[in-house]
Amino acid sequence: MASEARRATPADTELDPGLFDGEAQQSAAWLAWSDRAAIDGRIEALFGETLPRLEAERGSDGRPSLDDRFSAGAFDWVVSQIDAAVLDENGRYIAENSYFADQFITYIGEWMVRRVEGVWFNSPGNGVPIFDGFGPAIGFRWSEESANDLLVSLFMMAVEADDAPYAYFVDLLYGRALEFAEERDQPDLKAELFA
Repeated sequence: MASEARRATPADTELDPGLFDGEAQQSAAWLAWSDRAAIDGRIEALFGETLPRLEAERGSDGRPSLDDRFSAGAFDWVVSQIDAAVLDENGRYIAENSYFADQFITYIGEWMVRRVEGVWFNSPGNGVPIFDGFGPAIGFRWSEESANDLLVSLFMMAVEADDAPYAYFVDLLYGRALEFAEERDQPDLKAELFA
């Protein structure tokens, strides 16, 4: 997949109608964060360091095969680990865990890029409290509703909710992936989601 297909250009106004900031797609901080190698590096840190540490602390019950890091089963298991990675003993998000939050946000967004043809774009007003000056978001060129997901906003709603963050991201997965599977007639993806 070409990098242009993975990351928005200033002309991609349909990704966030009325709010899209074309200039923000060219900001140095955003281009550095959304670079393919940087994204791959944060995902490698998640799978090579963070998740093994959490497994050592919590055990590996329910862990699927991670041969395909972008399977529906892997997504489901990874997001079930968010609370242990970023919440304190009182169940509150703490800024010291932004390093781990960044890894999870990167993985969730990249799952959407790889599995449901999402496109990374910068929504600079939607990065706080994890990022300064840019806000990772995913848009969907295929969606007639011009839907998008502001990842930091979703992440913070999930981790600050009374329930575990897990359900928010599973709902996101199933909502976007099922819409995509139906739109693009992909019965294999639909079957994977319900396996």
